[in-house]
Amino acid sequence: MEELKKRLDKPYIRVETERKVPQILDWVNYTEKRSIEELLKENGEYGLRTGTKIGNYWFCCLDLDSRGWVKVCEYLSYVKTKRGIHVYLLIKGEEPPNNSMLFYQGKRIGSFLSKGRQVVGVGSVDKELVKRGKWFWKFESVEELKEKLEKYDIELR
Repeated sequence: MEELKKRLDKPYIRVETERKVPQILDWVNYTEKRSIEELLKENGEYGLRTGTKIGNYWFCCLDLDSRGWVKVCEYLSYVKTKRGIHVYLLIKGEEPPNNSMLFYQGKRIGSFLSKGRQVVGVGSVDKELVKRGKWFWKFESVEELKEKLEKYDIELR
């Protein structure tokens, strides 16, 4: 987990949160000077800004509202939350992808978080890393992600 935190411990990605809510007024543009460890000591949690660049990819997250969707992870590590899972994604593109909702058989099962959103980071209260393989699910495009999700009958819209 330390390697993952190190990869995400960037001033433009991490953000102070309390009860899942960013604590800075213009948090989307704010540069957080404190490290993940400092934020964890102070609040027990921190946020990760989705829709931010890591190398040539945009950092995004699948926020699935049930642990039953762990099968989507295949051989990936994921973050177990209080009631569901987070899957960290890296997606190539000119711009960060649009935020979307996830549906299974017409029922909303979660969200795809990107530009202007954040997710409470791994190691925070109720956020436990389940290490099974790679930390990030990498895609060359949103279309490639959609095709992968369709194999599980999940629709991104």
